[in-house]
Amino acid sequence: MHGLVFAALRAFSETKLAPDALTRAWGDVAHDPTLAYDDGVFERQLTRVREAVGTPPDAFERELGAFTAQTVFVDLFPGYYAENAGTVDFLLGLEEQIHEVVRATIPGARPPHLHIQRLGRLGVLVSYTSDRGLCRLLEGLVLGTAAFYREQVAIEEIQCMRLGDAACVFTVLQAD
Repeated sequence: MHGLVFAALRAFSETKLAPDALTRAWGDVAHDPTLAYDDGVFERQLTRVREAVGTPPDAFERELGAFTAQTVFVDLFPGYYAENAGTVDFLLGLEEQIHEVVRATIPGARPPHLHIQRLGRLGVLVSYTSDRGLCRLLEGLVLGTAAFYREQVAIEEIQCMRLGDAACVFTVLQAD
């Protein structure tokens, strides 16, 4: 898992936990946001924080994703956010503009693979493949991106890897 995602989880934790609970959940662990880490390390940290917060797994991942899109990623990729007119445009270029760059520049980084295609004027079809199965996190990232652009979107998952499908497939339609 990319260190940026650890940084997002840490920042999210700081908004949800009292200082003593934050210390219990994180200890003295620090992650370099420019490095990649073993997925198991992230899964264990995600579970510790989620249990400390007391939110069910799917809701926690969605909330973490929305937070990450609206705060951490906006700070890291301000130009990408600024050059897109809205959520649909943002999603259409995400794989090429962000994920491919991460794969090329950070040894060991394995961001999920996204295949995104336009669905008419108002939406996209998003296919997500990753052995991590963080489809709720992706859902939250989309919702957070829409919130950044002050848009409403309707997301429907029509296939899910957790149910045995080859990929998670979502429709994302502008609701405005």
